[in-house]
Amino acid sequence: MKQRVKVVLCGKEYALSTEDAPSYVYQLAKTLEKRISDITENNPRVSAHSAVMMVALSTMDELTKANNSVEVIRSQVKEYVDEAGKARLERDAALREIDVLKAKIEQLENLNKLKDLKETIQADEAGRKKKKHAQAADSAEAESAEAAAPEAADGEQLPLTDTEA
Repeated sequence: MKQRVKVVLCGKEYALSTEDAPSYVYQLAKTLEKRISDITENNPRVSAHSAVMMVALSTMDELTKANNSVEVIRSQVKEYVDEAGKARLERDAALREIDVLKAKIEQLENLNKLKDLKETIQADEAGRKKKKHAQAADSAEAESAEAAAPEAADGEQLPLTDTEA
């Protein structure tokens, strides 16, 4: 909402229509009046009109430099945002790659466990076969020993004599 604000510059009253707060406009007028009076007090030959023109030129210079600085900062921020976007994409790609690698590691670990289990089963089977062969050999040996030993009439084995042992 626009409002009318009256300010005094170089002894002359000006009525301004503005949407800014009156305190802000008064502060601007006070700063402008101070800059004009600094020029006229230091150079008594300079008229108020010339001082206003010098302040206006100086203010335009400051504004132009500030706008240029803003443009430089804006382009730097754009570069930073672009770099951050690229870094985010790289991070996302790296995280996806990490997930793929974790899955591959899990697969390899499972394969390794299966291999170890297979080797354990094969070793157990080999041990059982060896034990079975040993038992069969022991059994065959026992059978051949029984067949060679004379038996008692009632089915008991006779004790061996010193010459048979």
